[in-house]
Amino acid sequence: MTRETETGHNLWRMLAPLTIWALHFLACYVAAAILCAKYPQITDLAPLRHLIFLVTFLAVAAVAYIGFSTLRIWRHSLDGDLDYDHDTPEERHRFLAHVTLMLCALSVIGILYVAIPAAIIGSCR
Repeated sequence: MTRETETGHNLWRMLAPLTIWALHFLACYVAAAILCAKYPQITDLAPLRHLIFLVTFLAVAAVAYIGFSTLRIWRHSLDGDLDYDHDTPEERHRFLAHVTLMLCALSVIGILYVAIPAAIIGSCR
């Protein structure tokens, strides 16, 4: 019995949430480092905080989009079976979708943890 699966799920889609997480990390910490290095006397970091929250929102939205599109592909190929015991293209496709869902969840948690210091930081000191 073969499962119907959609095309378009590949390794790039699996790596995209991790890449978004890494780019979010770099954007947040590089922006904070540059601002605090150039203007150490700044006491109000509201513009930086707003920028970090905006970048965080965009990163979570991008990962959520990948996650929900992958969830649609994964559900479409399930047939009520959660075992991966056959070496077929359908099983590999389904496994990649499952791994991508787990990486999306991990990436959202990582993105939110990167943004936590922006909520509690008061100044560059």
